[in-house]
Amino acid sequence: MMNRHVARLTGLLLVASTLGCVSNDDYEITDVSNKFEVAPLFLGVDEGIPVQMTATQGGKTVAVTWESSNTNVATVNASGRVSTNCVPTAGATSCFAAITATQGSGEKKSASLTVYNLVGISLTSGTAVTGISGKVGDYILYRIYVPAGSTSLKFEMSGGTGDFDLYVRQGTPPTYSQWQCRPYAGGNNETCTFANPASGTWYAMLDVYEDGAGVSLKATVTP
Repeated sequence: MMNRHVARLTGLLLVASTLGCVSNDDYEITDVSNKFEVAPLFLGVDEGIPVQMTATQGGKTVAVTWESSNTNVATVNASGRVSTNCVPTAGATSCFAAITATQGSGEKKSASLTVYNLVGISLTSGTAVTGISGKVGDYILYRIYVPAGSTSLKFEMSGGTGDFDLYVRQGTPPTYSQWQCRPYAGGNNETCTFANPASGTWYAMLDVYEDGAGVSLKATVTP
C-alpha cells in the first residue's frame, strides 16, 4: 500500500506536470491602447438637460460626425452637444435615442441616451409662484432642476388661506407615503431645506388639506 506521504507527493508532481504544459502562447492579449470610444456611453437625463458627448482614439480627441437615431428625442450639433426632449408613448415615462460618432475612415461608435419625461410646473430659482389655489383633494406639482455642485436647495410655501401641505422629493414626484421632506404643519407656512442637494430634478407637491387661495411657493438653488 502506498503511504500517505508518497501519495501526496505523487499528486503534487502530477499537478506541476500539468501546469508545466501551459504555454504563454495559450493566452491572447488584446491591445486597447488605440481604441475608438465615445463618452458617456450610457446616460439617463431629464428632458431639457443638455449632454456633451466626446469622441477619442487612444485617449485623444478625434474629429467625428455626430448623428442621432431619433431627432424628436435628441438633436446633436457638430461639436457633440446634445439637446434633449421627451414626449413618451402611452404608458412610458422615458424616451430613447442612440448617439453615433463616425470617423472619416467610416468607423462608428454609438452611445445610449435615455431621456426622462418631466411632469409638473417648472419653477425658476428665487422667483415665487403666487396666487396658488385649490380645493380639498387637489394637489399641484412643481419641479426645479438643481445643477451639480449646488450647496443648498430651499422650498418655501407661505401666505394665503386654507391649509396646504408641502411634500418634496428628488428624482421622482413625491407621494403621500414617499417623500424626503414633509413639514405637515397647520396653515401654509412650511419650508424644506437641503444642504448639498443631489443634482437633477426636484419635485414639490402642494396637497390641499383645506380649501384655500393666494398661496405662494418659492424654490431657491444656491450654487
